Amino acid sequence: MRLFFRSHTLVCRAVLVATALAALTAAALAADEPEEKEKIAKPEDVLLRTGDDVTIAATYYAGSQKLGKQVVPVVLLHASKGTRRDLVPLALRLQQAGHAVIAPDLRGHGESTRTTQQGRDMRAADYQAMVEPAGDLETVKKFLLTKNNAGELNIEKLCLVGVEMGSVVALNWTARDWSWPELPSGKQGQDVKALVLISPEWTFRGLRINEALADPHVRQDISVMILVGRGNNKLFQESRRLHAAFEKFHLSSAPDPSSIGKQTLWLKAPQTALQGTRLLTEKSAHVDDLILQFIDLRLTKQPLAWRERKRPLD
Repeated sequence: MRLFFRSHTLVCRAVLVATALAALTAAALAADEPEEKEKIAKPEDVLLRTGDDVTIAATYYAGSQKLGKQVVPVVLLHASKGTRRDLVPLALRLQQAGHAVIAPDLRGHGESTRTTQQGRDMRAADYQAMVEPAGDLETVKKFLLTKNNAGELNIEKLCLVGVEMGSVVALNWTARDWSWPELPSGKQGQDVKALVLISPEWTFRGLRINEALADPHVRQDISVMILVGRGNNKLFQESRRLHAAFEKFHLSSAPDPSSIGKQTLWLKAPQTALQGTRLLTEKSAHVDDLILQFIDLRLTKQPLAWRERKRPLD
């Protein structure tokens, strides 16, 4: 009888040990399995109507659903005679990193109508209208505000990426965005927190960046990255001049690795003569990597709280 119970006990112990080993093995295998990747939303073409009755064609690349209210929104602004299609590779790369991206065809470009009077050439007033309260960028922002209020992104982390002409538009509209006062009912603007200026221009068809640079908020409250091909000396020197205009108000270098997160101004000049949209296609320049690192440091990792944003009259 004693032999029977001893054998029975040994069998039970063996079963328990085997069960525990099986559970540990299953847990280890589950830990080794890669986390299922989030499905990336397909780009969506949208038509937006400005306050001055111009149709703006744009493509929206939705951000990560998992990140939700912490998604960084990025607006991509093309060069003169370009379209939003020029920026598809960059838009997709940003979306893969979890960001929400919108790339509009600015008025008179691509699929966007020029004015309510079709067919005439663009004038200085048309370029100015891109940054006016009823214009292109305000209309794009209203679209992003609907996404913010749906909990799909955080408009407080807004980033603009401008290429050549787009950089002039970006700087001027940033000044406009920061000019809106906060009302008792809530914020109206002050949402642009970062700018990426690719082969930036100082003037374009009546648009100038001097007034924007004179704005204290643009000078000191916005993180800035300037990207230019070093091989074109004229453009490189112009970018250095722009960098110098910002430098006195920013930390432009990190003396040690622990302070890199505090740096707010960069000038990156890859060894290439390519500029603008073509600079984005130069693989050795790694421009998309530089932009992603900049957004990660100055927006993703910054404690900018999400809030619902309603228009003052709502």
